[in-house]
Amino acid sequence: MKFICNRDDLLKELNNARDFAAQKNALSILSNVYLNLNEDNLTIKTTDQKTGYKSVFTVQGIEGGEITVPCDKFTDILKTLPSANIVFERSEEEKFSIKPENSAIEFSLRVMDASSFPVVEMPSDESYFKISRKNFTEMINQVIFAVSDDESKFAMTGALLERTEDSLIMVATDGRRLSYINRKLEENLPEFNNVIIPAKFLEMIRKRSDNEGDFEISVTSTSIFVKINNYVIFSNLINNEFPAYKRVIPNNQTKTCVIEKDVLESALKRVSLLVENKFKKVKFAFFNNKLMISTEDSDIGSGKETIDCEYFGDDLQSAMNFSYILGPLKAINSKKIKFSFTEGNRPFTLTSEPEEDFLHVIMPMNLV
Repeated sequence: MKFICNRDDLLKELNNARDFAAQKNALSILSNVYLNLNEDNLTIKTTDQKTGYKSVFTVQGIEGGEITVPCDKFTDILKTLPSANIVFERSEEEKFSIKPENSAIEFSLRVMDASSFPVVEMPSDESYFKISRKNFTEMINQVIFAVSDDESKFAMTGALLERTEDSLIMVATDGRRLSYINRKLEENLPEFNNVIIPAKFLEMIRKRSDNEGDFEISVTSTSIFVKINNYVIFSNLINNEFPAYKRVIPNNQTKTCVIEKDVLESALKRVSLLVENKFKKVKFAFFNNKLMISTEDSDIGSGKETIDCEYFGDDLQSAMNFSYILGPLKAINSKKIKFSFTEGNRPFTLTSEPEEDFLHVIMPMNLV
């Protein structure tokens, strides 16, 4: 194998690929990046066998072939080199040389057998559907914080993706809160069964979104593939039964409280400075056009703040984990939010005001 490529072009690809290589064992084939040269097309692959990356781009090909080399070291070496054309060549001594043109610099990396690199079956081009990056990223933003980090709740460590006739639904829950969004789409969607996408992969998609153009997505029975520009990232799906989320979403809640979002967010951040318990509990007292947020007395002290709101009804008290409210507030763009509820010890629903296509259900805590 031998080819010439601009350092910046290859480094961009490796920076993307690096996130998908195994990190724990530097001597494992899964820590390597796979390179395959066919004429002027260089294919790059990495995988940790749960997620993966594939790209194809143009180089100046001289001699075809395939190799794998340590992804981290290869990337780190390129970062130190000048921005110029670089000659890459596999030698007979099973080493991969890296030589910038017109330079005295030279590195070599030990090659591992490419035949040992895992094979991933890619879906056909016809199986992909398009969805705007802005829409899909907004869906992720509305639910990602509600995904459970408890590995014993395996089905909850990802977000459910569900297709309806004219929309996509995404749901996440950790058993104490639930976030839901139903995004109407103009794009035609192929039929697929409900799937659970791991949170790590959703973060990878969000990291790579610029909200411009489209994602191309293909969903199989075991994997999800996402095309972004000239590369594809993919992940195994969570093979488990997602909780029956529709039962959790309350109906016919009789009380509402409308608040300026920024006012509520600032007050919560201030008062929560004196929350000492691990459950992050703050108390809420709703009364005539007021909301009082307070903490319990502790060895350090206590905090309390009363803010204006639109609330007419009987006085009501509740307690909630303040982080379960701050998470949705960061994802909501409207100036006002609305709490809907019936009693202080029953679920609260948090939405934008006016309501949009998402909602967040929060289970209250014991007041004492």
